[in-house]
Amino acid sequence: MKNPGYLKLELSSKGIRLSKELTEGKDLRAAFLARAGIGGGIDIILPDDVWVNVPVREAFTKESPYLLLKDNGNFYIEKNGERVEVGVIPPPAFYEKKTSEGTPFAQVGTVHGGYLTITPVASCDFFPSYENCKFCSANSVMGPVGKKALSVREVVEIVNEAFEEGIAEFVQISLGYLEGEGHGIASLEPYITAIKKNFDTLLAVEAHPPDKDAWIDRTYAMGVDSIAYHLDIYDPERFASICPGKARHIGRDRYLDALQYAASIFPSGTVTSNLIVGLEPIESTIDGINHLTRMGVVPLLPIFKPLEGSDYGSHKIPDTEEIAPLLAHLYNAVKSNKINMNWSKHVSIFITPIEGRYFTGEQAKIEVTLYNLYKSKIGGMATREIAKLRRRLKVREVEDSFDSSEL
Repeated sequence: MKNPGYLKLELSSKGIRLSKELTEGKDLRAAFLARAGIGGGIDIILPDDVWVNVPVREAFTKESPYLLLKDNGNFYIEKNGERVEVGVIPPPAFYEKKTSEGTPFAQVGTVHGGYLTITPVASCDFFPSYENCKFCSANSVMGPVGKKALSVREVVEIVNEAFEEGIAEFVQISLGYLEGEGHGIASLEPYITAIKKNFDTLLAVEAHPPDKDAWIDRTYAMGVDSIAYHLDIYDPERFASICPGKARHIGRDRYLDALQYAASIFPSGTVTSNLIVGLEPIESTIDGINHLTRMGVVPLLPIFKPLEGSDYGSHKIPDTEEIAPLLAHLYNAVKSNKINMNWSKHVSIFITPIEGRYFTGEQAKIEVTLYNLYKSKIGGMATREIAKLRRRLKVREVEDSFDSSEL
């Protein structure tokens, strides 16, 4: 209870029960409007400004030893009579609004930690082909319903609404798997251009690796500050079994090659990949961490949660005692490979390398000081200016060499 890292790990895997006052009151009335799935819980701020997205609706949360309650206007997490005061992030007001073209904001945008994630293009081509990843549920796939894609105007409206409300600092565009050249990355360029034109913000993209490295250059030149290609499972056999569509249409080797190339283009710490904890042996996840960090890629560790409607809806939740040493290894591997940890901040749905310090017994004072600087507005401004300068140099290089016929 007194270690924010351990508490985040426990809450991520076991979820939390809500007191009767909260379930009957209005404090969390819109919490259930957000999608189910990996980010479908409640964002809670733990001591040391550690953010965690905590499951509240899934069946396994009924057995959680943790209770969220409110007392004298303050929120607390309680376990066995011991309490820790926490902050609870209220659901964004824009979840209940619509774009000018009638698309519900909550259908295409979510806020977790400091990030606004928008899914502008409909669905993922792995559904309904039965090639979807077995831990994923069709119910958790975001995207506009009833039309192929959002208009650029709608995306600008969503970003503006989130920034005006003061609930997000950065923007992430999420793209499911799309058939065709580049696997859909070209479709994002109008959105990226409009966001960069209208807002002074860092922008991340979560996508599948394009078929050719030239698209990675182009992605950076578009204005993307951070790129994520999520491998999810490192072990080759388990990867093919659990992620059949990714294995068939992209291939494990292409994920690793694309990540390595992206790490040579993007700044240190801005290329990331998920490794889901609990779907392969701990030793395999450690091998994955070692492989990614040697390439300069930041591993992010979501803790497996069984999602209703997924093939793995009844799969066992991992034991947190077994996971703890893994998280210490994550911190040490990123640190020893001299990868910047400060870009992954206020991430509530994954365990990040900087949070791995809570499992090492090390104070890591320098890293924490730098981390807090990057979280400040001054640090954020400096980061954006450095990103702009670096990109101008890269854009010039790409424009000099770019030939669409080569794609």
